[in-house]
Amino acid sequence: MKIFFKISLAIIALLLIAIIGFAIVFDPNDYKDDVIKIVKDKTGRELSIPGDISLSLFPWIGIDLGAIEISNAKGFAKKPFAKMKHLQVRAKLWPLLKQQLEADTIVIEGLKLNLAKNKQGISNWDDLTKTTSKTRAATKTKEKAPSKTGNKKESLQNILGAIALNGLQIKNAQFNWHDQQTKQKITVKNVNLSIGELRPEIKIPFTTQFQLEEKTIKAKVNFKSNIVFSTDFQQFSFYDTRLSSDLKLASLKSGLSPQLSSALMQLNLKKQTFTTKKLNLSEGELKLETQLFVSKLFSAPHLKGQLTLATFNPRELAQRFAIKLPDMADKKALTKVNAQLNINGTLNKLGLPKIKITLDDSHLNGDATIKLTPGSSTVKLAIGTINVDRYLPKPASDKEKAAKSKNRKKQPAKTNEAILIPVGLLTAINVDADFKINKIQIKKTHWSNFHVSIHSKNGLIQIKPLTMSGYEAKVKTDIKLRVIKNNAFLSGNLNIQKIKAGKLLNDLIGKDKLKGQTTITASFNTSGIKLSQLKQNLNGKLKLYLKDGTIKGFDLEHQKNVLDAKLNSKPEPKAPTPVETKIARLSASAIIKKGILSNKDLRAATPLARVIGQGTVDIAKEKLNYTASVKFTSATNIKNNTPFEKMNSIPLDIKITGTFDKPIIKPDFGKVLSHLLKKELKKQETKIKDKVKKDIQKELEKKLGNELKNLFKF
Repeated sequence: MKIFFKISLAIIALLLIAIIGFAIVFDPNDYKDDVIKIVKDKTGRELSIPGDISLSLFPWIGIDLGAIEISNAKGFAKKPFAKMKHLQVRAKLWPLLKQQLEADTIVIEGLKLNLAKNKQGISNWDDLTKTTSKTRAATKTKEKAPSKTGNKKESLQNILGAIALNGLQIKNAQFNWHDQQTKQKITVKNVNLSIGELRPEIKIPFTTQFQLEEKTIKAKVNFKSNIVFSTDFQQFSFYDTRLSSDLKLASLKSGLSPQLSSALMQLNLKKQTFTTKKLNLSEGELKLETQLFVSKLFSAPHLKGQLTLATFNPRELAQRFAIKLPDMADKKALTKVNAQLNINGTLNKLGLPKIKITLDDSHLNGDATIKLTPGSSTVKLAIGTINVDRYLPKPASDKEKAAKSKNRKKQPAKTNEAILIPVGLLTAINVDADFKINKIQIKKTHWSNFHVSIHSKNGLIQIKPLTMSGYEAKVKTDIKLRVIKNNAFLSGNLNIQKIKAGKLLNDLIGKDKLKGQTTITASFNTSGIKLSQLKQNLNGKLKLYLKDGTIKGFDLEHQKNVLDAKLNSKPEPKAPTPVETKIARLSASAIIKKGILSNKDLRAATPLARVIGQGTVDIAKEKLNYTASVKFTSATNIKNNTPFEKMNSIPLDIKITGTFDKPIIKPDFGKVLSHLLKKELKKQETKIKDKVKKDIQKELEKKLGNELKNLFKF
């Protein structure tokens, strides 16, 4: 046994002497030209090795390669395709003799790779891949058929069992990309990568940092994780994963700092599953927590999980990114948002059950299904209470309106009117939506049981029904919108039965102008994508009925008293308080054609008068041109069903002109006085004619009597 031991030591000593002697005698730099020639013959590229090549044989067998670069493909820039400052690869000698590989950390320093594509779509590595393909094809013809009893999994496990790699380090690498077809340039620089000892079933530290630069984005990225993989390379676990970055986008003045963290993520290639119990994403105060399970990962991914968006302030977020929000009446509006979404489905059909969203003091709940393939998505949402006025601009005061109107007159009219109907967006939306709101305030009006159902497909949007309750009535409407090319065609119907219009107007405009039950039915159609176009192209029909009403701000009886005073040359009486006109009933119908509303049949009854009216309303220009004719009488001489035409009195015309904002109501007393004067003149003329006739008759009788007396004288 001692002899065998001594012989073994002698053999090892001789082997070491041989290795040392080989290392002293052999100089790999003497073979640079041979390597350069081989690369030239195989690839057609020029290889340059200005740095030194050194070998180590014991206890590590390895190579240290200095500076090296390879030329670019023909037709591309003269800068090298790739170059590197230093490469170090080493393995322990003694395990190699046992057919095992124990490699030291592979170190790559100063790697620079220039990738490009020309205007014809040819890349500067196409020639290398073609050469490699030919070499592989030639090699395959020489290889023997693989053994049918071979087991790929066992081979992989055997290889992994025979290999031990202490890690990989890439230092100060850079990758450049230039696409001449799209004129895109991307640079990934200062790339540093570190991977710990590569062994199955242990945590392997993985870290990388790099900078990315492109015309529209600049980014600094740091990533680290501890990776565990199984011996069959089918299962991967990622522990304590962290990603931090700093982004600068050309479209944003402020930079971004998105972060990602996860305690554990698991990937199973065999089962095609991915699991994370807590994946956190954040950007400033935006924080999203995700729980996710993905099955059928490579065939038909199915997602199941939950997304939780922590409370944040949208106003502060907008301010950070220099985004100007629309003016809002309430400065505290849009200051609190949070959400929770459950997800369940595939990428083509993703279900979002049990949606919960909080917007300030409003809470939204519902379900949705999002379809990316042809078909309609579905959305069903309900809101408890919302005050829309908080998110609308603050109403202008009378002074502000006057100043704005004055400035508008001085300045030339603007031609760049905003588009009201986004044609492109509506064409792309295919959805069936159902929205319910328990209580809603909008434009100071209050409604309950708001419900709207929307069906949108291929540019056809149908809103039916749209209903809501308020002011002791129920409003029903339906709307159809069809988008064709760059135009939109809108039609619909409106039905409002016995609404308290006075309360509605009082809330809407802040002025108590009307009381009574009002019924309105209408149908309309129009076309255009701007508000002015929709007004100009408006057509339709309208019917209005008012019962037991009161019009405030205008006293018809007072106008009668003013008229009587003028007729009797008496002082004009003072206006009573309150100034209002009682209306027992009012009805009217109208036809709208190209933005002009025409009415010819208005009829109204008051306790002391009957009214008829006709005229036009220019909806596009917001101008009024209307005349109401009033006949007065006493309460004792009028019956409830007495029509205007059967009343024996002179009508008083009331002219309504001006604009929607500033209507002008002016009684035409002059016409009444003129009519009365003509009537009086005619009456006086008749009296005069009768008197003259009598006088002539008397004169004739007198003359005739005298003649008869003379005739019979004796």
